Amino acid sequence: MKKYPGIPELLETYMQEQGTHERWVTVQELRERFGLTRYQCNTVSGFLRRLAYGPFGQFPYIVGGILREEGDNPSDPKRCRYFLKRRVLYPVGKEPIHGT
Repeated sequence: MKKYPGIPELLETYMQEQGTHERWVTVQELRERFGLTRYQCNTVSGFLRRLAYGPFGQFPYIVGGILREEGDNPSDPKRCRYFLKRRVLYPVGKEPIHGT
Protein backbone atom coordinates (compact mmCIF):
# COMPACT_ATOMS: atom_id res chain seq x y z
CA MET A 1 0.00 0.00 0.00
CA LYS A 2 3.00 2.32 0.28
CA LYS A 3 2.99 2.83 -3.47
CA TYR A 4 -0.65 4.05 -3.42
CA PRO A 5 -1.11 5.90 -0.11
CA GLY A 6 -4.76 6.73 0.52
CA ILE A 7 -5.96 5.77 -2.94
CA PRO A 8 -7.74 2.52 -2.01
CA GLU A 9 -9.63 4.37 0.73
CA LEU A 10 -10.49 7.22 -1.64
CA LEU A 11 -11.94 4.81 -4.22
CA GLU A 12 -13.87 2.91 -1.57
CA THR A 13 -15.33 6.17 -0.24
CA TYR A 14 -16.33 7.21 -3.76
CA MET A 15 -18.09 3.92 -4.45
CA GLN A 16 -19.93 4.07 -1.12
CA GLU A 17 -21.07 7.62 -1.90
CA GLN A 18 -22.38 6.43 -5.27
CA GLY A 19 -24.33 3.67 -3.51
CA THR A 20 -23.38 0.98 -6.01
CA HIS A 21 -21.14 -2.08 -6.22
CA GLU A 22 -20.08 -1.44 -9.80
CA ARG A 23 -19.85 1.52 -12.14
CA TRP A 24 -17.75 3.15 -14.84
CA VAL A 25 -15.37 5.70 -13.31
CA THR A 26 -13.02 8.27 -14.82
CA VAL A 27 -10.02 9.79 -13.12
CA GLN A 28 -11.49 13.21 -13.94
CA GLU A 29 -14.60 12.40 -11.86
CA LEU A 30 -12.37 11.49 -8.93
CA ARG A 31 -10.24 14.60 -9.45
CA GLU A 32 -13.30 16.85 -9.34
CA ARG A 33 -14.84 15.08 -6.35
CA PHE A 34 -11.70 14.96 -4.18
CA GLY A 35 -9.73 17.96 -5.49
CA LEU A 36 -6.78 15.85 -6.60
CA THR A 37 -3.62 17.26 -8.18
CA ARG A 38 -2.40 16.13 -11.60
CA TYR A 39 0.31 14.06 -9.92
CA GLN A 40 -2.27 12.34 -7.69
CA CYS A 41 -4.40 11.65 -10.79
CA ASN A 42 -1.47 9.86 -12.43
CA THR A 43 -1.15 7.71 -9.31
CA VAL A 44 -4.91 6.97 -9.29
CA SER A 45 -4.74 6.00 -12.95
CA GLY A 46 -1.81 3.68 -12.25
CA PHE A 47 -3.66 2.08 -9.37
CA LEU A 48 -6.78 1.51 -11.48
CA ARG A 49 -4.67 -0.05 -14.25
CA ARG A 50 -3.05 -2.28 -11.62
CA LEU A 51 -6.51 -3.45 -10.51
CA ALA A 52 -7.26 -4.55 -14.08
CA TYR A 53 -4.64 -7.30 -13.65
CA GLY A 54 -5.89 -8.63 -10.33
CA PRO A 55 -6.87 -7.75 -6.78
CA PHE A 56 -4.79 -5.51 -4.52
CA GLY A 57 -4.51 -7.05 -1.05
CA GLN A 58 -7.81 -6.87 0.79
CA PHE A 59 -9.08 -3.95 -1.33
CA PRO A 60 -12.69 -4.93 -2.14
CA TYR A 61 -12.78 -3.66 -5.74
CA ILE A 62 -11.26 -4.75 -9.05
CA VAL A 63 -11.32 -3.21 -12.52
CA GLY A 64 -13.39 -5.36 -14.87
CA GLY A 65 -12.60 -3.38 -18.00
CA ILE A 66 -10.98 -0.26 -19.41
CA LEU A 67 -12.46 1.80 -22.26
CA ARG A 68 -10.26 4.30 -24.08
CA GLU A 69 -12.12 7.34 -25.38
CA GLU A 70 -10.91 9.84 -27.94
CA GLY A 71 -11.20 13.54 -27.20
CA ASP A 72 -13.43 15.89 -29.18
CA ASN A 73 -10.41 17.30 -31.01
CA PRO A 74 -7.39 15.36 -32.31
CA SER A 75 -5.16 17.28 -29.90
CA ASP A 76 -7.28 16.34 -26.85
CA PRO A 77 -5.78 13.68 -24.60
CA LYS A 78 -7.31 10.22 -24.66
CA ARG A 79 -9.36 9.43 -21.58
CA CYS A 80 -10.06 6.11 -19.97
CA ARG A 81 -13.13 4.80 -18.21
CA TYR A 82 -12.55 2.08 -15.65
CA PHE A 83 -15.28 -0.43 -14.76
CA LEU A 84 -14.82 -0.63 -11.00
CA LYS A 85 -16.70 -3.49 -9.36
CA ARG A 86 -16.85 -5.04 -5.94
CA ARG A 87 -15.20 -8.43 -5.72
CA VAL A 88 -16.28 -11.32 -3.55
CA LEU A 89 -14.03 -11.64 -0.52
CA TYR A 90 -13.88 -15.02 1.17
CA PRO A 91 -12.50 -15.53 4.67
CA VAL A 92 -9.06 -17.14 4.65
CA GLY A 93 -9.45 -20.87 4.07
CA LYS A 94 -13.11 -20.53 3.07
CA GLU A 95 -12.76 -20.29 -0.71
CA PRO A 96 -15.45 -22.24 -2.56
CA ILE A 97 -14.42 -25.71 -3.67
CA HIS A 98 -15.02 -26.42 -7.34
CA GLY A 99 -17.26 -29.37 -8.10
CA THR A 100 -19.17 -29.37 -4.82
